[in-house]
Amino acid sequence: MSRSRLLRLAPFALLLAAALSACTIYVRPGGPIHVGVPLDPVIEAFAPTRGEGATYHVGDGVEFRIRTRESGYVTLSAMDPDGRVYVLSRNIYIPGGRTVILPTPEMRVSYTAAPPRGYHRIRASFTSARTDPTRVTYLGRFGGDAWTSAIEIDIRSYPVRDVAETSLVIR
Repeated sequence: MSRSRLLRLAPFALLLAAALSACTIYVRPGGPIHVGVPLDPVIEAFAPTRGEGATYHVGDGVEFRIRTRESGYVTLSAMDPDGRVYVLSRNIYIPGGRTVILPTPEMRVSYTAAPPRGYHRIRASFTSARTDPTRVTYLGRFGGDAWTSAIEIDIRSYPVRDVAETSLVIR
């Protein structure tokens, strides 16, 4: 490109750079989740403590790191490689603005990598108040669409709600 052409494009490049510097791009942990209801950007971080997509061996302990902008409650649900959906924990209180490692000692549970081996998806669904565990059952659902539908029913009536997804591999 010639020098004179570069000089003619310089004002446009400066204008574009100024416009883009005013933009904030928010990236959801694990990518965007669409559950059929509007979501609030409350979950700032959600991943296994070993990192997104980390490998665990059967019998390994599994922990998750989560951080939210606001205080509220999180339900962790998962889908195994066979498409089966299940709940890890429900209504875990998360204080806003702090990174929490799940499970917490107060929960008196542990998460252990178990078969089936392969790629597992885990979702954290956030609500501003506790969800009703009798309203939605995750166990017995198969596939991503049924899982998403269950989450939508579970969170739809709350004024503040969000969903983030992460993954891990069990060997």
